[in-house]
Amino acid sequence: MNESTYNQQADRTEKNVLKSPSLAEISLKYESTIALEECPAITSPDEAVKVFRDIWDDGTIQLREEFVVLLLNNAKKCLGWSKISSGGATATIVDPASIFQVALLANATSIILAHNHPSGNLEASKADKTLTRRIKECGEMMGINVNDHIILTKGAYISLRAKNIVF
Repeated sequence: MNESTYNQQADRTEKNVLKSPSLAEISLKYESTIALEECPAITSPDEAVKVFRDIWDDGTIQLREEFVVLLLNNAKKCLGWSKISSGGATATIVDPASIFQVALLANATSIILAHNHPSGNLEASKADKTLTRRIKECGEMMGINVNDHIILTKGAYISLRAKNIVF
């Protein structure tokens, strides 16, 4: 086979793969409609809580447990947020893969986790601590730092990092 024939076959093979009806093309895209200069920098639990309270629906904070993640770049600018799950009065199911799927898509270098306790209890449960450890371990493997995990209630909050819980 000469070089010209090889190049023609390679070109046809590449076109077949690129347009193959039997394969799904996977593509990722992240595009913000907000200028980075307008995004808040989050360097403390108080700043994070302010953003989370702007996001959270006041009508559900005492109704059902929800889990939200803030996505940050290297300058701690908040690139965006995502609701990861919504559950019942006492729990919500959180899949770490869902957190890192959105973090990778946004090209985040760190994240801040939050969930609410509809009961008003500000203590981190054993499940809260275990989940935070799991997410931190996943983040370490992927190079995405978990900066904090905040538990919100209607009128208060606790920062697991500030209380040295898990961090």
